[in-house]
Amino acid sequence: MKHIHLRPGMDRRVKAGHPWVYANEARMSADAKALTPGTLVVLCRADGKPLGVGAFNPRCLICFRMLGPPGETVDQAFFSGRLKRALNLRQRLFEAPYYRLVHGEADGLPGLVVDRFGDVLSVQTATAGMEELLPEILAALDDVCAPKAVTLCNGGAFRKLEELERYARAAKGSLDGPIEMQEGGLTFLADPLGGQKTGWFYDQRDNRAFVAGLCRDARVLDAYCYAGGFAVSAAAAGAAHVTAVDSSQSALDLAAKAAKLNGVEKRCLFSRAVAFDELA
Repeated sequence: MKHIHLRPGMDRRVKAGHPWVYANEARMSADAKALTPGTLVVLCRADGKPLGVGAFNPRCLICFRMLGPPGETVDQAFFSGRLKRALNLRQRLFEAPYYRLVHGEADGLPGLVVDRFGDVLSVQTATAGMEELLPEILAALDDVCAPKAVTLCNGGAFRKLEELERYARAAKGSLDGPIEMQEGGLTFLADPLGGQKTGWFYDQRDNRAFVAGLCRDARVLDAYCYAGGFAVSAAAAGAAHVTAVDSSQSALDLAAKAAKLNGVEKRCLFSRAVAFDELA
């Protein structure tokens, strides 16, 4: 495994637990610059003392992302261990299997997001390192979760930062279309392959619940409503009327179907428009 050295005095943040190294903090030798983006390397202090193992991309502002301590072997077993730890935590937090299973650095897996929709997993790799390690990641997901289907949702523009191609495809099994999922006692529809990001914005779960609690008997506007997470939650919480706006007809179709599934369609109006134009 190749060694990447930090410049003198640039090890403080890493020693304090920060998982990133910026390009101006590393010694960018000719050998370092020649490494393939995503290569696993040993990060060292300026004096050669190893600090950890991670993925290196000489073409990116964030050139190194920490995966483990010196001597860590990053293989299928490594990912299985991290996934089991993440799964155990989610099973403590959520009763139903609808949640963000892996959230990047928070789960010790920088550049990786995995959303769970029952027996379907939606995977997003945002870094060259995680892209290179996809075979090991997929094998570990099979080992830990045994999903029926796995989608790779890598169509985001953020991948340009690491010079990665954009694509969306099934890695295991197949999907016939949007899938039902549960949140807050309600049923929604997520579209991992045809929708935005991984198909659902799980990171807004708490915000949806909070806003819904403010909506009883109110008239509510949900701009950029996507699949209706905020709109349908508001209506189900007792909103008198909800107007939901989005520029995507496919997103509005998902939202309208969710409203009907939850019996609130009569109090929801879904409008296709550019939000700023509609508000003008």
